[in-house]
Amino acid sequence: MQFPPGFDPGAKLPTHEGKLTNEDALNLLLKKIESIEEQGKAMAKSYKGLEAQFTQMSQQQRTTDFQMGQLATTVGNMQNKGKFPSTTEPNPKEHCKAIELQSGTKYQGPPLPSEDNVEEKATEIEQEK
Repeated sequence: MQFPPGFDPGAKLPTHEGKLTNEDALNLLLKKIESIEEQGKAMAKSYKGLEAQFTQMSQQQRTTDFQMGQLATTVGNMQNKGKFPSTTEPNPKEHCKAIELQSGTKYQGPPLPSEDNVEEKATEIEQEK
């Protein structure tokens, strides 16, 4: 048999010549009632904390469900399976002449060989044959 917290079954009751007086019995009963009320208040406070945590977890679950739905829609709408969708912007100029990085650095590409270098290389290749 389990007893409520704070109850001591082996506690001696105050007696008056072996008998419990009405006043002592009422005082003992009031102390027990106060103890039970305090425990009830503590449990109510704990319940409110758990309720707040449950509400927060429910909101997080709804957010996660919404995000998973968005992800499933995106993956389902992919035209090329296995590839992420891309949006490309056509170059307004026909040919790209230079590259500029986000840092502002410009890349002009490798230097073009001069006509003399091209003729020398062509001569070397013909001689090797």
